[in-house]
Amino acid sequence: MFLVLSKIIPIFVYPFGLSLLLLGIASALRRRPGVTRILCFGSFVLLFLFSSGTISQLLLRSLEDQYTQLPVESIPTADVIVVLGGGTSRGPAAPGGAPELTGSADRLFYAARLLHSGKAPLILFSGGAIPFLDSGRLGSEAEAAAQLLRQWAVPGQAILLDAKARNTRENALFSRQILYSRGASHILLVTSAFHMPRASAAFRKLGFQVTPAPADFRTWDDERLLLRFLPDAQSLAESQLALKEWLGLLVYRLRGWA
Repeated sequence: MFLVLSKIIPIFVYPFGLSLLLLGIASALRRRPGVTRILCFGSFVLLFLFSSGTISQLLLRSLEDQYTQLPVESIPTADVIVVLGGGTSRGPAAPGGAPELTGSADRLFYAARLLHSGKAPLILFSGGAIPFLDSGRLGSEAEAAAQLLRQWAVPGQAILLDAKARNTRENALFSRQILYSRGASHILLVTSAFHMPRASAAFRKLGFQVTPAPADFRTWDDERLLLRFLPDAQSLAESQLALKEWLGLLVYRLRGWA
């Protein structure tokens, strides 16, 4: 139930869904023009602000600046590299072909680089399928990631898979089940930089010694940031991504998961 609610309720909290909700209420209350104007103006302000590149970058930076990406040679060795799902698309791979990569594929590239640099002897990829979202997928995301890693010269015996986890909490839980039997407690945790605060907190809560190894940074230094105040769809998506992480971190702390 938590999984379903966690996918549905936030839709009406994020700027886009909340704006639609306000417009729907305004439409229902069209006989009260004063209230309607307030709701429509509120919807406009939400969309304008959170569609701004300036706002989206500030929100993402508040997450990504908590962890920096160190040079590979400066990263300590660990028992295992744990990579969280999100690097491959939800859709099925083309028959006989490789799975498609998403904008978060840096997670997989970085994990393979760490292993080839001798930072750990194993990679554990954690990522399953959500039935009501991934009904058309051929296999789990973990299986798709393993296929890609093998193509990038990662030995099959160095790959461990968790094909059940459906969210960050389950990533940590199922990884513990797999790794503790092997005596592995120090992990290099690889995920997108904006997701690292919540992910690292969830793994530490379960007793792991975590060395964050963030990838997929989405912010940049731009002296013209104020000139990016005009709205665009990509900035709205990035704002909602950051808000999702802050909301998720709050929920995890309230539930004792972080």
